[in-house]
Amino acid sequence: MKTLFSVLLLGGLLCPAAALAAYEDEGLSEAAVSTDTARNGDEEEGQAVIQENDEDLAAFVTDYIRKDIQLKGAFFLEEKTSRKLLKLTLASVEQKAGAAEGGVKLVTAAFKDAAGKKYTAVFHLQNGPWGGLDIFKIELKAAPGKPR
Repeated sequence: MKTLFSVLLLGGLLCPAAALAAYEDEGLSEAAVSTDTARNGDEEEGQAVIQENDEDLAAFVTDYIRKDIQLKGAFFLEEKTSRKLLKLTLASVEQKAGAAEGGVKLVTAAFKDAAGKKYTAVFHLQNGPWGGLDIFKIELKAAPGKPR
């Protein structure tokens, strides 16, 4: 039994050595590595253009807002001037998306606070690293004609 185990162990050690020798005979001992595939995301020439239509972008933002409200009970945004945290409810989402530099799309949503004051938020969308959409910035603005 010990001799059988020794033979199997020795055979297992020699097989990888034989495979390595075959690779070296064929000139395959060095791995072919492409330096072009290991590019950093910052080195890309430009962000890819978002291919979704305006209605899909509006639906994406609406879904994002509704999920956030479901998790937190309201949509929270910080008013930069007063550093006040606003507890907002969704009034509407603009169905027409705007365009910005670098293939970024802008979707506007209207909100109201508990006192009925209106606010507008602009959602900046780009292609995400996984191939979907990514909201990378949300700007809070006063509703048109309504000073804060």
